[in-house]
Amino acid sequence: MESELAHSELLRGFGPIQIERFQDLATIITVEAGSELFKSGDYAQHLYVALDGEVELHMDVPEWWGIDTPHRKVSTAKAGQILGWSALVEPFVYSLTAVCVTDATLARFEGSQLADLSVRDPHIGYRLLSQVLKVVSGRFHTLAEAVMAQRAVQVSQAASRAHPAD
Repeated sequence: MESELAHSELLRGFGPIQIERFQDLATIITVEAGSELFKSGDYAQHLYVALDGEVELHMDVPEWWGIDTPHRKVSTAKAGQILGWSALVEPFVYSLTAVCVTDATLARFEGSQLADLSVRDPHIGYRLLSQVLKVVSGRFHTLAEAVMAQRAVQVSQAASRAHPAD
């Protein structure tokens, strides 16, 4: 666990003593394929680091969007990646649903314990939130690109229907 956690996107750049403090807070769990880690709208109690396996993050899709599935895959978390960052940020509500695609081993952190650690050591707190914001920013950028690509397809299809080839 030490190596995977130390090289995760959550703890990248932290020193050995700081990493040890995080390891002391981690609970290692194994989750079977098909299991739901958390659901969109639930109280966000835990932040996870995938140590192995794959966990898909889904967005609940309203019917009026016209998409024929109730869940839309946003991304897949693999070894070293975090999920459940909402456990660190008010209003502490998960914005996505996490479902294990394969059997997975995860390091689970109590959000309240990470918050307490951040208060006791502001340097750790700043670095922790910086790491989480990098992840959120990257995922937002990826999602925005996917939305724009989907919109471009819709506009192209609408134009084709409006002006069929002669």
